[in-house]
Amino acid sequence: MKKLTIFCGFLVCLILGIQETQAQDSLHLDARVKQRMLLNKFEADYVLTAAERVALKQSRLAHQYRMKEILDSIDISDAKRKRLIQELKKNPFSERVQSVIANHKVVSDSLEQ
Repeated sequence: MKKLTIFCGFLVCLILGIQETQAQDSLHLDARVKQRMLLNKFEADYVLTAAERVALKQSRLAHQYRMKEILDSIDISDAKRKRLIQELKKNPFSERVQSVIANHKVVSDSLEQ
């Protein structure tokens, strides 16, 4: 009985580990939206279609990924980089992140001249 319990526990851990590994390997942008919205029932003119909302979400995720790449390439402290990435996750169009990127580009432009 004890061997069966250990075997079942090992099997469950193996199955969960495989699912976790497959989730980490996927590189596509996961953009899911609701197919029908409550507002669509009353005011269909104000609501974008599901395809348009998916496109907007994918563009926002692509913008967020690009900003993260830029933050990784900037020469700033790791703690500041982590804080900016956390803020980027909360708000992809954060003014603080934009100002750090703009200040870095100004400094690099003045060094080139």
